[in-house]
Amino acid sequence: MSQPDICKRFMLSFWCAPPPEETTLARYREIAECGFNVVLPPCGGWSTDLNRQILDLCQKTGLKAIIGDGRVLAKQPDDPDFTRNLDTVLADYAGHPALAGYFLMDEPSASAFALLGAVNRYLLQKHPKLLPYINLFPNYANEQQLGTKTYDEHIARYIREVQPALVSWDHYALFENGERDLYFENLEVVRRHCLQANLPFVQIVLSVPHGPYRDPDEADLRWQAYTTLAYGAKGILWFTYWTPPFDPQWRSRNAIINEKGMPSAKYTILKHLHACVRAVAPVQMRLRSVAVYHTPPIPRGASGLDDRSPVAECESPEVLLGWLRDGRHRHYLWLVNRSFRESRRAELRLRVVVGEVGEVSQFDGQTRPAPYDVLRRTLHTDLQPGEGKLFALR
Repeated sequence: MSQPDICKRFMLSFWCAPPPEETTLARYREIAECGFNVVLPPCGGWSTDLNRQILDLCQKTGLKAIIGDGRVLAKQPDDPDFTRNLDTVLADYAGHPALAGYFLMDEPSASAFALLGAVNRYLLQKHPKLLPYINLFPNYANEQQLGTKTYDEHIARYIREVQPALVSWDHYALFENGERDLYFENLEVVRRHCLQANLPFVQIVLSVPHGPYRDPDEADLRWQAYTTLAYGAKGILWFTYWTPPFDPQWRSRNAIINEKGMPSAKYTILKHLHACVRAVAPVQMRLRSVAVYHTPPIPRGASGLDDRSPVAECESPEVLLGWLRDGRHRHYLWLVNRSFRESRRAELRLRVVVGEVGEVSQFDGQTRPAPYDVLRRTLHTDLQPGEGKLFALR
């Protein structure tokens, strides 16, 4: 089966588009100017007319939309009207050039996999270029939420039973008083299963302070983006764009667009970060993760350097090394500073002789010579807190 069009380019999106009353050309230009390329459904519900309005605005601003329509899950697979119902939904939006896919469900239990699988397969059969989008629980969800004994089982069953074209999940690791220690374990579990199934994955990370979660600063935002890239992701989504009017006990505030409807400081930070990501995205889309390594202290669920690694030694602490390879067996390394507060000089010695190391520019995507000593097989680079850089080994 062919891959949905949206899976062929790096996805930059978010949770909570502007609400219906703010669904305007000016707002959608604002979204595009921040470097996003895909819009998910708005705060405040959906309607067929609103979806068509969103699609038209996306077409005018160069965006694509994944629309929400509750009818897609209204019928069970054994219902005589199952396919007729889905055909009705598809007919309402058929052929719109800005349509990228359909939102199906957020954080389903395994008990919903049969229905999601049936709907997913039918939609892909009818319109293989459009993505049926589902977002999964993180690994800190409990057994009752997951519907399985373990998170590993949850991901394995989801891929086997639903047969998605892309895997998405959310993970919010940034507390007011520290970080959640399950973050890298979550990335590793999904990375492993997606490699086995040859599926792309995207991760939703935190931009809005709410409940116990802190207000992410520039280093926090970089850290979430570059760690996701280093594990091989084909997209980054933010929770949230518009400050959501959720239950007051969560105290959501100061998202990318704040509670007053104004761009927060995150808007400018992410506009720059998205430009950097988009510059390396054409290379990232060609890469397949081989392995991921961490220097001490080794996070939960992660691995240190071993005899397989192209890096023999890295004495710099708190460095994440993502090893990837393209279809021509050329090797790449993501180097990410795991520290939120300290800059790092990452110094590493390669295991094999490499004639040249190039850095993929986050300005224009071109590969230029990096500071590499070919005789000593050593590479060094400076990284700001949370920053990552992509290197090509020639």
